[in-house]
Amino acid sequence: MTLYPNNTNKDFQVSPSTLLFYTCGATLVVLNVCGNLLVIISISHFKQLHTPTNFLIISLSTADLIVGTTDVPFLLVLKNPDLHIDTTLYYVAFMCSGYVTFLSIYNVALISLDRFYALSNPFQYSKKVTVKVISIIIFSMWFISFMYNLAFVYFSVISTDELGIWANIDFIVSFLLPCCAIIILYTKIFVIARKHAISIRCTREQHISGTTKYRETSFPREHLERKAAMKLGILVIVFVMCLLPYFIISQLSTIVPATMFVHVRDATVTILQLNSAINPIIYALLYPWFRRCAKLILTLRIFRRDSSLSNVLTKTGPQ
Repeated sequence: MTLYPNNTNKDFQVSPSTLLFYTCGATLVVLNVCGNLLVIISISHFKQLHTPTNFLIISLSTADLIVGTTDVPFLLVLKNPDLHIDTTLYYVAFMCSGYVTFLSIYNVALISLDRFYALSNPFQYSKKVTVKVISIIIFSMWFISFMYNLAFVYFSVISTDELGIWANIDFIVSFLLPCCAIIILYTKIFVIARKHAISIRCTREQHISGTTKYRETSFPREHLERKAAMKLGILVIVFVMCLLPYFIISQLSTIVPATMFVHVRDATVTILQLNSAINPIIYALLYPWFRRCAKLILTLRIFRRDSSLSNVLTKTGPQ
């Protein structure tokens, strides 16, 4: 697994467009790594954040981190015409790219399922969906994803006779099924959230002459779950929007002219990889707890004794 220069005697020259491309790529790597590490450290360190949903977010951030440390650097190397990429390295990178894409899609699908179950059966959710259960699910997902992508690389790349069959199977398994599940689940989530909002509004109108305390504590659990679902809904929508162009253009490879296809495909891959750096920004914009955690981490206050017990969910937390 090595890289070989095509021409060692050639003078090294960098055009402005190439310099801009590598600068943007390096910036994307830095944003990806720093942002996702902040998410992983925040949820791992602060015990208050040890919830099933947040463990799914850790899994998603880990997959995004792998994109930033493997996929993007490999793309930068691949764009250098002066380097010849060893075949073994190419297969490893190809599998890694499919692996993290598969993981990201199914992580988002699991987050959608988690929010749907929490909204539709809030009391059963708190009893049945524990950190232990969700950890087993996450481990199983990573293992199954690895085995699937190992088989996909072997049959579709090494054994080219079945390339078309595996391309269709991968499209269904890696995109169509999880995306349909995500869309259906979040459609149901929005319907349930709307019903909850109407119920809360009707109750407040019926008790308009009641006490302020009663109005503020009406349906507290449902209200919190609804807000959490709506915030994660933004993450899901952005993810699907970044994912769709890549899989659409992949299915049009036989229709789009070859020269145009290469450029469009590269653009959609860039958008897909950009999503891995966007997610931490979404957390920072939507979640006050993430901003508080980031402040504690960047100021090195997480090294204080009992910092893991800090209250990061409310404004009365550490200053």
